[in-house]
Amino acid sequence: MLNKIIKWITNNFGLKILAVIFAGVLWLAVVNIDDPVTTRSFTTTVSVENGDYLTGIGKYYEIINNSNTITFKVSGKRSYLERMGNSDFRATADLKMIENLNRVPVEITPQRYGGYVTVASKLYYLDLDVEDLVSKPFVISVQTDGKPSKQHALGETSVSPTLLRVSGPASVVDTIDKAVAAVNVEEMSQDLTDSVIPILYNKDGNEVDTKDLTFNIQNVMVSVRILDTKDVTLNFQTAGTLQEGYEYVGIEYEPQTVSVKGASAVLNTVNSITIPEEVLDLTDATGNIEKEVDISAYLPEGVSLTKSNQAKISVTVKIEKHERRKFELPTANITVGNLGSRYAAEFLTDTVAVELEGLASELDTLDASTLTGSIDVSGMTEGEHTVNLEVNLDSKFKLVKNATVTVDIVTASSIRAVGFQKPGTINSKISDKTAPYL
Repeated sequence: MLNKIIKWITNNFGLKILAVIFAGVLWLAVVNIDDPVTTRSFTTTVSVENGDYLTGIGKYYEIINNSNTITFKVSGKRSYLERMGNSDFRATADLKMIENLNRVPVEITPQRYGGYVTVASKLYYLDLDVEDLVSKPFVISVQTDGKPSKQHALGETSVSPTLLRVSGPASVVDTIDKAVAAVNVEEMSQDLTDSVIPILYNKDGNEVDTKDLTFNIQNVMVSVRILDTKDVTLNFQTAGTLQEGYEYVGIEYEPQTVSVKGASAVLNTVNSITIPEEVLDLTDATGNIEKEVDISAYLPEGVSLTKSNQAKISVTVKIEKHERRKFELPTANITVGNLGSRYAAEFLTDTVAVELEGLASELDTLDASTLTGSIDVSGMTEGEHTVNLEVNLDSKFKLVKNATVTVDIVTASSIRAVGFQKPGTINSKISDKTAPYL
């Protein structure tokens, strides 16, 4: 049996070997015709390796030109390629291999059928925009939005911590102008404490995009004091002596009252703000004094202005020069004193001229008919006498020079005998010390 098998195998052995080879070639031909080698494109996303390499040398990078997505060609049997997708390939860019600080070679590796497919040998690159990585500190300021409730105002604000360190590309960090922690105080009547995320702004007041930036802190604590308010008056004092002939009339200022803020216990003790006399010195002034006074320096401790624009008060100290005017004082308004009981007094004129000094506004309103005066005729006997006149004046006026009046002293008996007055004269008013003569 064994011999038969051996004989069968060895019989025409060469032809049999040739038949096997021919069958193999025929199979390969059929396979190549039905499953040919072809090329297909795939697209995948590039993965970055050693991403901290550039930051470690003080650089920041940004992928540009959409180069992190690449399309490449792969060759292989159609049967393999048809079973492969984009996810079957891995594209990597090692930042340690960066060239000229602007591009990194991309290596594409099949994740399966690696022995049956081939990626085209073309060089692919990940394009980068590389710049310096900088870090800067910014003082955080507090911004309040809204207004506290009525009769309340903002007090001191504080933030903790006070510094925000920002790191990122120089082109972004250099645009930052300020860091702001904003809180809403609308209708607040009590102190406020809140956790806030700082916001960065550029010089134009626009918010800075922070997607490429990192911070040493994420939140800060903001505290805001809410104070009571009160309207108070102003009390301006003056010092100095004016020149002769000038008078201090008064003081005008705007506004008349200001709003102040502080703790209620402090505000209860404050009703006015006194500006000391040395601020308004009138020495030798010959006209109005106009001055802008900053009252903030004279506020009581623990009190501040609700509105900072009310700190400077426009003050006008009114100073007027005296005028001199002549008035005709009716002699009928003159009282005669110390006239002997045997005598009577008659004035030779209806009026006597007096020169007064005072403010123009006061002189304008003075009625001469209301002026009064008195004379002293002690020891005088019959005849005409020129006597000093004492004019009764309000403190607003001053007699420029001594005034005199001529009086005719006659005996009472002569008046009774004649029965009429001398032509051109009038009887005077007689004091209590004057004896009746009619």
